[in-house]
Amino acid sequence: AVKSVIKAEELALAATSIALKQAGISFSENTGIIFGIDNAIDGCKSQFFKGVLSDGLLGASPLLFPYTSPNAITAQVTIAFGIKGESITITSGPLSFLKAMGYGFELLNAGLMQSVLIGGISEDEAMAVILDAGNSRNGLVLGSVVEYEGSKSETERTIESITDSFPLISSAIKNGGGIVEALDRKGRGVRLTITSGVKNL
Repeated sequence: AVKSVIKAEELALAATSIALKQAGISFSENTGIIFGIDNAIDGCKSQFFKGVLSDGLLGASPLLFPYTSPNAITAQVTIAFGIKGESITITSGPLSFLKAMGYGFELLNAGLMQSVLIGGISEDEAMAVILDAGNSRNGLVLGSVVEYEGSKSETERTIESITDSFPLISSAIKNGGGIVEALDRKGRGVRLTITSGVKNL
């Protein structure tokens, strides 16, 4: 049993547990974790600093303080599930989950990781998927991610949150590949190329 402090942490732990059960693989020393954090700590930061402003140093909650760092949620998941490989937290707003997927693909393709747990966390929702190189090419998603500056057009979809990016990735994988392209609210873009499907999403 793991005691959670904030809702986003609880969601991340639940999503990871579901992904583990669905994938049916055991983690090794060569398993990494990459989480894309959207707005998951905004509410926590607000609550923490509200206490400081109203009560001074005595209002600084020792329980909330660690969660003012985006990496805290990722770290808690590694502890709860014994993940001992690379741990990466991406804090790029709405495009964080897209970037996490791309970086996870690159780690597998380069042979740096045997398997990667990839998650997207917001204040209200969490998603997680496990990619495992041990499944051979039939089970491995091959991809690359490109970041660029772009202007919004009719063909470019604006991502409002991690919740928006997950269906795009899921659809591309289930269809055996494709290009997922999106801009965030400020017009910064990510293009993720998926060239093979994965069975256990």
